[in-house]
Amino acid sequence: MKTDKELKKKVLSDPVTFAKVFLDWGAHPAQAQILRDRHQFITVVAGRRFGKTECMAVSAIYYALTNPGSIQFVIAPSYDQSNIMFGQIVQFLSKSILGCMIRRIYKTPFHHIIFKNDSVIHARSASKPEFLRGHKAHRIILDEAAFIPDDVISNIIEPMLADYNGSWIKIGTPFGKNHFYDTYLKGQSPDFPDYSSYRFPSTVNPHISHEFIEKKKREYGENSIIFRTEYLAEFVEDQNAVFRWADIQKNVDNSIELIDSAENVSKQYVIGCDLAKYQDYTVIVVLDVTEKPYKLVHFERFNRRPYAEVIMRLKELYRRFNYAKVLIDSTGVGDPVLEDLQDVGAEGYVFTPKSKVQLIQRLQAALENGEIRYPYIEELVKELQFFEYQLTRTGIKMEARQGFHDDYVIALALAVWAAEQHSGTGYISLGVARI
Repeated sequence: MKTDKELKKKVLSDPVTFAKVFLDWGAHPAQAQILRDRHQFITVVAGRRFGKTECMAVSAIYYALTNPGSIQFVIAPSYDQSNIMFGQIVQFLSKSILGCMIRRIYKTPFHHIIFKNDSVIHARSASKPEFLRGHKAHRIILDEAAFIPDDVISNIIEPMLADYNGSWIKIGTPFGKNHFYDTYLKGQSPDFPDYSSYRFPSTVNPHISHEFIEKKKREYGENSIIFRTEYLAEFVEDQNAVFRWADIQKNVDNSIELIDSAENVSKQYVIGCDLAKYQDYTVIVVLDVTEKPYKLVHFERFNRRPYAEVIMRLKELYRRFNYAKVLIDSTGVGDPVLEDLQDVGAEGYVFTPKSKVQLIQRLQAALENGEIRYPYIEELVKELQFFEYQLTRTGIKMEARQGFHDDYVIALALAVWAAEQHSGTGYISLGVARI
């Protein structure tokens, strides 16, 4: 019969048993495989609803309590995302006997937990990488890792591990072929013994509805990019993309702060607005065009709002952003909206097959040439990635892939077009309606 000391040693030696005993949480087989992995660098490519948040929260708690004095960081593309995992960590601890191991929980200036054994878990965002500089860590968990830019990984996050020869876990859904893809490949190769990697579709989670997954397969199509990336966790190279992934990624600038009004009277701005039609969204984008590269400093997205409310909002933003130039999609329902914006000098862009191509090609060039910067906004980045060429009987169309919207893309393209007039190059006359 095993002694209490032997039982305690067994529980503390296995994270899966630890979670069951102390946190009353049972790992499904794929989660157990990850928790028991002892490689220094682990990449987990997982479909939606795999259970990654709970799995990583358990992993962080286990490491903190079995490695006294350790420093861990949970880093995600945004504060909201990192705080979701931080909240899960706090929830696990507060509902278990391990709550007595907490010395203090801090909410400001950044979320972190200090344990009585001097271990610390920090929750941070990759959107402000300058706040990560100078920190060191024994271990880093990178949530939704594919959405963290390559340069933040190589220049900021990896050097944080140098003091202790630390380790990291990258986990998330695939998104393009970047550092996340590269380390996944290393984990599959015998040439990199310190790396391991996994790819788990959503269906490995026995606690979610497989009927729902089947519905999504029928809705999007088994070979659609959205089903293959979001649910099958496949890295997909899309040849029909209008905007190259490298161009989308290189223009992400998480040092940009979103604002609600002009920073000062010397700043110059333009506004692009794509108006909702049917099931779409109204999206408003504000660019700071004081100098190149232009910077996206404000955005709004909503639907099911009366046009009178949209008009009032555009007028308010016009005033807030130093009487910014306003350009809207004036096709169809946009024409009467444009009439009500006469007092702010708004202009309209009329969409035809030819004028839409012209508008999108200008945005395409702006991305290729690095003329625009935007913070990481998941909906914007996804719309750019899944905006594609469609071959029809009458020629080539540019539009969102089935299952996606293109409201951000159009609003951003309109703002870039408006910026060209602001810079003195003037509009190409095609498609532009002036009041």
